[in-house]
Amino acid sequence: MFTKLRRLRKINEITLDEVAMDTGLSVGYLNRLERGFIQDIKNTAKKKRLETYIKNLEAKTKKDAHLL
Repeated sequence: MFTKLRRLRKINEITLDEVAMDTGLSVGYLNRLERGFIQDIKNTAKKKRLETYIKNLEAKTKKDAHLL
């Protein structure tokens, strides 16, 4: 799930810095998640925040695609 974050970020022109500010996770940690070096987030609160962020970004991407 976390590897799709990179694709969604690129489509929406969002930087890792922006994701870090929105989720409270560090840029380095997010980078390792995107690249698959970290497979799971042990902290459930952080995991939930990032999962919610990705779902919201996915919904926004689909909504914006319909506008094109």
